[in-house]
Amino acid sequence: MKNNLSNHRWIIAGTFWFLLLSYGASWFAVAPLLRDLEEAYKIGGAESHLLLSMIGLFVVFFAWPAGGVVDKRGPRASVLIGSIFMITGFTARIWLSSSYIGMLSSTAIAGMGLGWILVALAPQMIQWFEGNKASLAIGLVSSGLFIGFGVASLLSPYIKETYGMTMVYELFAVINLLSFILYIAFGKDKGRVNRGSIKIADGMKRLLSSPNAILYSLIGFFIVGSTLSASAFLPKFLSDFGLSELEGGNVISLMLFGSAFGAFSFPYIASRYGVKKTSLIIAIFATVLWMLFHLELSFFVYILIAFLFGLSIQASWPVALHCQETEKGVDEKNVGIAASLYISVSNIGGAILPVILGNVSDSSHQSAFLLLLSYLVIFTLLWALVKRR
Repeated sequence: MKNNLSNHRWIIAGTFWFLLLSYGASWFAVAPLLRDLEEAYKIGGAESHLLLSMIGLFVVFFAWPAGGVVDKRGPRASVLIGSIFMITGFTARIWLSSSYIGMLSSTAIAGMGLGWILVALAPQMIQWFEGNKASLAIGLVSSGLFIGFGVASLLSPYIKETYGMTMVYELFAVINLLSFILYIAFGKDKGRVNRGSIKIADGMKRLLSSPNAILYSLIGFFIVGSTLSASAFLPKFLSDFGLSELEGGNVISLMLFGSAFGAFSFPYIASRYGVKKTSLIIAIFATVLWMLFHLELSFFVYILIAFLFGLSIQASWPVALHCQETEKGVDEKNVGIAASLYISVSNIGGAILPVILGNVSDSSHQSAFLLLLSYLVIFTLLWALVKRR
């Protein structure tokens, strides 16, 4: 019986992982192609970066109703709502991509879904996994999003060159549908959800009884914002050193695969050696690695640095999320509210920071490079302020 339960919870984690992978792939299908879109739509860097960052903006608004659904109806209901938005928006790109407004609109519809999915992540894993295993499960499942980022960044330029831009959208729309079907079949909540209700204000008051709650959310703000900023900016920056569009896409792909590896491997390290100490060390490492991109190096060295940078910058995102969900003042009645705060603030960073960086990069790549460095320095200082072992 115990083995059956163990197998079942990993099947649930696997279907959630694949759903996030499909979302991440569809989201980042345009990341290595921003220059093509700028030329096709006659837009600048700020507008093209918006196609990546606006999804984070919608997460900010929809994370809060998602938290209410999680607390009252369970994580599965929230995931299903988000998946419908995902399929509708990303599939609509096939027909609406002839204009920038059409692309923006379809991206907005898809963006309405991510908050519902992400807010359900930690609560569903905490249902099925206990203690440190929950942190590991959150890290493993969240890695699907970044593997999706990496797969799309790697494949999109090649698909576009061979079959055209529309095929990029069609391929990932099919993957979205498949992942949704699998989650419907296997994604379950543990037991019947009947928790009563709690006002958002009361749930927030209990959550914010710990000052760490704000720090974790701000850490998420700079992790997500910096990751999206680097993903969009690095191909442009490295083109100054002679890298082609395809090579830039490969660099970003390795960075995002590194992010996935960090997300699922680092929670084990943090639980064993201490959350604050290990997270602070890895944040410092990310800052140093970013500075190495300023050197004129070979393509293969850039790939190695990118992988390690992605690993370092993203490693502590699931750790901070799990800490937020298990902080003093959080229980089963306000776990959705706690997730909403972390996810919404994280994605405010994802919505704002890349647009600011894209606007600066139109004037000066060097200034944009230094701006992203400042994001990383602040992210490191925030981990230094956390009061936790």
